[in-house]
Amino acid sequence: MDNFVQEKLKEWNLEVLIPSFKDEQIDEETLLLLDEKSLEAMIPKIGLRLKFKKHLRELLEPQPEQIQSGSASKPPVDQQCEAEIQMSVEEVPTFNISEVLMSSVEGKDVLASLEKNTLSLNQRRCMVRILVSHLMNHFGENPSSEQKMCLAVSLVEQYPCLKDSQGKGYEAWFSPGRSHRPATGFLEERLRNVRKRTRRENCTSREKEDSQAISSTLVIPEPSISPDRAVQLAEWLKNNMWPANQVADYMKETAIHRAQWIRANGTKSIEEITCEFPRLLDTPGMISQDFSVLFPDHAERLFQTWKMSFKDKILCFASQEKKAQELLQNLDSLSPEVQSDVALRLLPVILPTPVYKKGMKMFKPSLEENIKSFIEFKHVGTNMVEYLKEAELTKPFPFVLGLGDDSQCHQAFVVVGKQALHQNTLLGAVDTCFKLFYVLDIHFPKQCAPVWEFLQTVVYKLPGTESPSVRLLRGYLSC
Repeated sequence: MDNFVQEKLKEWNLEVLIPSFKDEQIDEETLLLLDEKSLEAMIPKIGLRLKFKKHLRELLEPQPEQIQSGSASKPPVDQQCEAEIQMSVEEVPTFNISEVLMSSVEGKDVLASLEKNTLSLNQRRCMVRILVSHLMNHFGENPSSEQKMCLAVSLVEQYPCLKDSQGKGYEAWFSPGRSHRPATGFLEERLRNVRKRTRRENCTSREKEDSQAISSTLVIPEPSISPDRAVQLAEWLKNNMWPANQVADYMKETAIHRAQWIRANGTKSIEEITCEFPRLLDTPGMISQDFSVLFPDHAERLFQTWKMSFKDKILCFASQEKKAQELLQNLDSLSPEVQSDVALRLLPVILPTPVYKKGMKMFKPSLEENIKSFIEFKHVGTNMVEYLKEAELTKPFPFVLGLGDDSQCHQAFVVVGKQALHQNTLLGAVDTCFKLFYVLDIHFPKQCAPVWEFLQTVVYKLPGTESPSVRLLRGYLSC
């Protein structure tokens, strides 16, 4: 327990709590993080606990000038913690990143790339290893949040190409934990790995967020027709595929009813959903139409921005990766359409999937698994019946299938369940597949979750979780 906590308890006439706070090693930082369960354990007497909570709440209340500046929307505890860390960061000396990197041969290569505003995945991992080693040599294996944040801030300030265009810019490298959520970022993940290896504790593993639940980010618009009318149209659609215009009109009218039904029956399988709404998959364009009704401002973003804003930068970023070179051969001789397809196929290469937990085991998918879970490429003439039988068993989630040679896609499909939905282009297939996750309200597959998260938050501009690799790529794209 530090002087701050002791003085506060005296100021609040709660000196009787000093021994228990001392036993629990409550300092200024942890005082601000105390939750209800901790308080019940430390202060069993209700009267004392209520008095303490009253004083703590007053301590955490934002000042009027903070409210006027727009920060009142943050939870008080988060706001106070961030302020404390930010104030402490100012007291920690900044890190000279170039000096740290120059201390090793590998670091010099990283530094040379940074000066050209580029950084490959291997170089990023190497740089994180060097920086974390430096951090631990100076501050031990448990550096403070202030020290980690200071390193992250120094990194993006000295090399702006590593800065994310959103937030404060350094969150890809370190973001402090708050409201019972752990700290994240490349530096934090490396520290956890090193500690795990050093202590040899098999029970300790890196905490990873689950794939984003689509329903948690969706606010369904109000329906334009009555529930009875929606049920009548849905029944008609079950039994009619023609006339096409009438099917499309009725599908549009029932889009909100369908979204509500799917979310109210969250345990339903894809097969059960398509049995209730068969026209959703067997009528071209219905997935996109449903998505447009639910997200009218986001529906066209991939088509509007991919070739103009993302394609060339993705290809440039991927050119640093050895594993991307096969797809990048003779790139200049390819048409813009084919280059666009290549950029899509390279996303799993530059957005690798981190280790994730399944049951009690940890899994690290291979690059091949990452790629095939997003876009699998097969030669023209593939036996589709046999392929779909196998895919149903091995990949129980929507994905994109391309038929063609090594560089060019001649046919594109979205594979869902036992069906392959034909699309005009590979870009169109990726667009439909992404929208399918939202329309059916299903999770992104963990094998390639960072790719879909990138499309979700950076391209379509929809809210969702982001891995550090997504934040880093967005920072590069904004340069």
